[in-house]
Formats: sequence, structure tokens, C-alpha cells
Amino acid sequence: MNGPSLRATGLRIFLALLAALGLGACASMPQSANKPREAPAPATVAPVQSSAPEALAAQAQRLQQQGHDLAAAKAFIQAAGETRGDAQVAYLLQASQASLAGNKPQVAVLLADEVLRLAHDPKLRGEALWVRARGLMNQGQTDQAKGNLEELLTIDSTPPQVRAEALGTLATIFRNENHDLTALNFLVQRDSLLAGPDKAENHRRIRALLDAQSSAKLKNWQGRSGNPIVQEWLAFALIARQNPDPAAREAAFAQWLQQHPGHPAIHWSASGSLPSARADARGDICALLPQSAPYAPLSQALAAGLETAAQLRAGPPIHLIATTGNPSFTSVLFQRGVQAGCVAFVGPWLEQDIRAVASVRKPSDPPVLSLGEVQGLTQSGLYQLPMGRGDAARQIAVDAYHAGYRQAAILYPQDSSGASIQADFLTRWKQEKGSVLGVASFIPGRGSLNGAVQQALAGVSGQDSMVFLVAGKGDLAASVAAIRAVNANIPIFVVASDAGDGLPSLPDARGPIYSLETPWAMHSEPLDSKARSLLHQELPQASPAQWQLAGVGLDAYALTQAILAQETTDPVDGVTGRLHFGPHGNIHRAMHWVQIGPGGVQGLAQLPAAGS
Repeated sequence: MNGPSLRATGLRIFLALLAALGLGACASMPQSANKPREAPAPATVAPVQSSAPEALAAQAQRLQQQGHDLAAAKAFIQAAGETRGDAQVAYLLQASQASLAGNKPQVAVLLADEVLRLAHDPKLRGEALWVRARGLMNQGQTDQAKGNLEELLTIDSTPPQVRAEALGTLATIFRNENHDLTALNFLVQRDSLLAGPDKAENHRRIRALLDAQSSAKLKNWQGRSGNPIVQEWLAFALIARQNPDPAAREAAFAQWLQQHPGHPAIHWSASGSLPSARADARGDICALLPQSAPYAPLSQALAAGLETAAQLRAGPPIHLIATTGNPSFTSVLFQRGVQAGCVAFVGPWLEQDIRAVASVRKPSDPPVLSLGEVQGLTQSGLYQLPMGRGDAARQIAVDAYHAGYRQAAILYPQDSSGASIQADFLTRWKQEKGSVLGVASFIPGRGSLNGAVQQALAGVSGQDSMVFLVAGKGDLAASVAAIRAVNANIPIFVVASDAGDGLPSLPDARGPIYSLETPWAMHSEPLDSKARSLLHQELPQASPAQWQLAGVGLDAYALTQAILAQETTDPVDGVTGRLHFGPHGNIHRAMHWVQIGPGGVQGLAQLPAAGS
């Protein structure tokens, strides 16, 4: 590599990189003889002085140890400008790594590009590809990053931990692109590079991917994959679906392995992170939570809430039991939990599982707090806690009627969630003797709501009229705009169609728009700060739906403690609302009233009266 040539061709790149890092032309860089030499320095660190490349590199390393990544990147660039050959490429690579650590992904990618242009050593090229891929990912350029990651895997010198992370990243990218079989292959390749908790987490990812597929698709994949370990994962996933009982499942696994001698073992665990009922759970509160897709991440959040509450309240520990979606097996798990000594159960969640447990539960068995409602199902010792948006719809019906509203127009999306929520509102509104002006539905995401709105609002008149609107986050603004085009002032009562949708601000809102929200979502309860802190550690990247269900887990534990203490006459002040025990075990949640407007969501002391 020719030093003068490099200096002539690379000077512009170096200067551009220094400028991007916030440093002008440095004394250590080649400069025109008729210009003064300057060495401006970062304000928070010691100046980087012109010196031999080795001294500059040593100073850069000290800056890195002190946490001054960008200053270190500048020093490495200066060191690169003072040398040539492989040493220069190595300094550029270190500058790229420091720039990435300093949250300058664009600079990191430019430096990595220069390393890839100059380097011939596969190890240096591999490290540059790794930096470049992460820099591109940080900028949302996943397509370009994908190519770098795939090339990185072809380099033999790539360290196992880097190879494992690259495979995991590729699996995520291909999963997001709906190339699930390719994602599965990457996860299975990754498995041999991991151990301990990392391997367990990788197994969870594999199981979640498999759970999301139909049995027909898994059988199709068996004919397309030539990887024997992938073949075993596919076979065991199908066996697990066909054999919900653990003993029968293990026997079927053993039979399959006997029919395929010499096959590598994958150590399948069908229950994932939630174990089946152990032999001794005396004194524990047992949680029956589903682990099949798409419930697994939501069950994880519920479990985190339950365990956090047990820690903060110093009450009975939580024992987690995984259900499979097979109601007959759920009833078996419940009976095993009774025998193991569970003092109470939180869950099941799914309707078919709730019915299955109720069908085998004896009056002498421990109490059950189901995480859902089954209409018409009553049983002594069975309590039902609503988790959907139906409780919000019912509270709107009651509170709006008591606030003086008498006529309601109903507008909801044509999906199962929207239909269920509007039915909950309509049933309770009629029980309150409210009148219905009109009911109309719309197709979510279509944007054209005028016809449905005209149909729903036909005949609206009087200050005691209102609109009950069910809408997802993507349809809310368009729905409100369409209603306001017909009636600029009618109060709108909103329920999000999904628990994770939340309530955004509406910049063009006119007229009152009301909704209900939990104290947990409003961050209005100072007493839950410790719970929030612990849950942020347990669920650092929780989705809105997971975070809400973590709050439900906190409340479910508090309710279970009240049930065990036979204190069901007084309400429980929970993080998701004030919780009241109904006469037949149904628990009613009272949430906080809020108003949505240009400034976002604002809390209300109470719902304003009609016409106010």
C-alpha cells in the first residue's frame, strides 16, 4: 500500500469524517503548507495532540476507557492519517468501532467502508462487516445490513459470539419479512453456538416461531428442509401438538428418536419458560397461563406482574403452569395443581380453558381467579376478572347514562374485537334504558367512513345525544374527522379496539372526546413506582399490550390475596382501576375518565354532564 497515494486519495474522506465527528482539520493530518496548523479538541476531554501514531492510538484507548468514544474515534482517525499499511487499516477499524459506540452510525459505516476497500486480511474484513451491519441496522437500513451479515458468516475467523448474534439478527430480519423457514434455519444454526440462558432463550424463539405456524405448514417444511436438526424441531413440534399430556409426549419423542437412530438431540421442552405443575406447590398461588402463539409474550408479562406483586407484598410465591390451548389437558393441570398444594389459581385465560376448569372444580378446591369472563358461568369460589375492553364499554354505558346522556349512535370496525366491544356497550346501554339512534360498522384501515357515519348519526338531535366509537389507533383520527364533518359538537366516547392501541392526541379534535384509561397507563399513581421500576427490569422492551397486562398481573395478585383473606366486600384499589367484587364472582373495574384533544390525553375528575 503506497502511503503518499493513500494520503492524496484519503485526505478528503478523513476530513469529512473529522467534520462529522465535530472536529476540524487536526495538526496530525496532512495539511497545506500555507495554512496554520490547529488542533481543536472536545470540550469535555483533554485535547488530542499531534504525535506519533502509536501515541495517538494509546491516547484513544485511554479515552475509550473513560467513556469518551467520539474523542477516541477522532484520535484513531488522526493515528490512521499518520501511518500506512495494515496499521492504518487497523486504526480505521478502531475508529469505526468507537464511532458506533458513540452513537454515530453514519460515521461508523463510512469508516467501515474504507476498511473494506483497503483490507485484505479476512479477520479485519469480518470485523468491519460486523460494524457496518450494526451501523446500518441503527439507521433502519436492514436490507443493506442483511448482505453484510450473510457475508460475515462466510468468514471462518468470525468469533462464535459474533456469529451467534449475526444469526439471531438475520432470523429477526427474515421473520419480519415473513420468510419464517429461513428464520428457523438461522435460529437452529445459532443454537450450537450458545449455552446456558442464551441457549434457553434461543429455544424459546424457535418454539415461538413454530407455534405461530399451522400444522400443514410445518409438514410442508419437513419436505423442504435438508437440515436434520431442523427436521427434528419440526417433527417434535408436530408431536407436541398431538400429545398434550407430558408423559405421552415424552414417549412419542422417544419413539421418534428410536425410528431415527443417530439423530442429534435438540433437548425439546414443550412448556417453554413455564413449567408443568411440580410435585410440591404447597402454599403457592398457581398461575395457569397459555404458552401457545400468540399468547406467550403476553403470558410472560402477566407472570412478571404476578411475581413482582408477590415480591412487593411479601405474600405467597407464584408457581407458573403452562397451558397448551387444549382444554382437557388444562383441566388435568388444574387437578394436578390442587394435589400439589396450590392455595389459589390465577387463570386460566382462554374461554375454553375457563369452562374446562369450572367443569372439574369441586366446591372444596382452592379459589380460581380467571383472567377473562364467560357469560352465564357462575360457581362458588370462581371469580372472573375482565382483561379486554368490554369492561370499558360497559362503564361508558353506565357513567354516560348517569351523566344525563339518553341517545347513542354506535360506530365500530368490522372485526371480532370491534363487534364484541360494541355488543358489550349495547347490552349494558339497553339495561340502563338508553335509546339507540343508529348502529353502523366500517372496514378497518379503509379510511372511507362517510357512509357508515351518516348511517349511525341519522336522526341525532338534542344535548343528550352521544357517539360511542370503537376504533383502532390507525382509524381513530379518520373516524373522528368523519363524525365531525356531520356533527361538529356531538360528544364522542372512544374505546380502543385493542388493549395495546392506547389513546393518541388528536390535533384536529373539535368538540368533546371522552374515554377511559387505567391509572397504570396514566402514570398517575405514585405508590406503584417501585412496581414500575421492577417491571422495567423484567420487561425492558415491553410492548404497550405487555405493559398493560403486567399491570393486570399486579392487580390479579392483589385480588387473589383479598379472596384468600375472604375480604371481598370492599373494593381493591388496583393499578388498572378500582376493582369491585360482584355478587356472582364477576369483578368490575372502574377506570379514570380522560378527555382527548390536541394536547394529548388529560385526566378528568369526573365525566361532565350532558349538555355542559
